[in-house]
Amino acid sequence: MDFTSINIMLIGLIFIWIGFVRSGLGFGGAALGLPLLLFVYASPIYWLPIIGLHLLIFSSFTLFSRIGMIDWENIKKGFIWILPAFFLGIFGLIKLPDFWVMTMIYIVTLIYALVWLGKFSQENETKSWMDKVLLVFGGYVAGIALSGSPLIAGVFAKNVEKEKLRNTLFVLWFVLVSAKMISFLF
Repeated sequence: MDFTSINIMLIGLIFIWIGFVRSGLGFGGAALGLPLLLFVYASPIYWLPIIGLHLLIFSSFTLFSRIGMIDWENIKKGFIWILPAFFLGIFGLIKLPDFWVMTMIYIVTLIYALVWLGKFSQENETKSWMDKVLLVFGGYVAGIALSGSPLIAGVFAKNVEKEKLRNTLFVLWFVLVSAKMISFLF
């Protein structure tokens, strides 16, 4: 790949943006950064390992200093629904053509934007079956493009104490991204 100076500057700015989003919210760096990176170079398989490494390095700084502020019980409950769909998503990422994966990334990002603009919210009385659907779909999208965090975070935000939410999400992303990075070796 021959990136121009402007491309390299844009990539740097996008990664700074990803870092601010992730450090501020505790999630969403990949969901909000990957669509922008795809404008620079249109291949999710190229960017996902770099985004994953970025997440692993910077989230580990936070995790090691706050390991006691994690809701392990909700992580275990969530993984029951997230992991099978996540691994199915990884298989899709590896097997599907780039165009399909990119189309899905942009559609999911568009849906997130519409939900945000429409100020839709998941009410606290939402049925537990809906939480499970969101975790499964979020796991699948995370498996394909690490962009399932808004779906997963919405469910965790309802069930995890505010003080533990960000750190709990960092552990969740750390585990998912580690599994995804291992899949890139095969």
